[in-house]
Amino acid sequence: MPTRVHNRFTESAAVSGRGYTLIEVMVIMGIVGVMAAVAIPGLQDSVERNARESAVQDVMTAVQLTRSEAVAGARNVSICRSTNQTSCAGGSGGADWNGGWIIFTDGGTAGTLGTGDTLLQVHGVGNNQSKITLKTSANGNFSGDYLQFDKDGFLRTSTTGAYFKFCDLDNITTKARAVWISNTGRSALAIKTGGTSNDIYNDLAGADLVCP
Repeated sequence: MPTRVHNRFTESAAVSGRGYTLIEVMVIMGIVGVMAAVAIPGLQDSVERNARESAVQDVMTAVQLTRSEAVAGARNVSICRSTNQTSCAGGSGGADWNGGWIIFTDGGTAGTLGTGDTLLQVHGVGNNQSKITLKTSANGNFSGDYLQFDKDGFLRTSTTGAYFKFCDLDNITTKARAVWISNTGRSALAIKTGGTSNDIYNDLAGADLVCP
């Protein structure tokens, strides 16, 4: 009578290959759902925050470049809102700079890229995560939507300074940011002066930023 050999490998394979029960699948799906519910909002916040900070840095870098070009070339240099990247959009101010801007030597009509001027830099459409507006130190709209710096690096378009305000599309004030430009032309990131009373950055006058 032949001896029966117990094949443990075959038995193990049979067990491992049996698949999952419906209850096990439901448990796994529930765990994955909970993990996604926790992770997705955090990921979305991170994406929004990175986009916002990127827009702030782009504007601050552009303002600093405009000023440095004015000083280096001993001439007037301007940065203006532009929707076509070939001319200044102009207007009474308050429009969104997310459509782009240009930097140019401004030796003719102030705030206008003329025939004798040189286009120095073009910035195309932004990421549309924030609305970017140019404001006066008194929180009014900046007429003409342009800033001009002279050969000494001073801001020619305002004696009291100006600032760019960044408001997310949901207009939550704790997400608002600003880039300040003093009348001497120096730019800086906005700070908070509310201490522990709030978590809102300030406008150029020291008050809480307001969105929109």
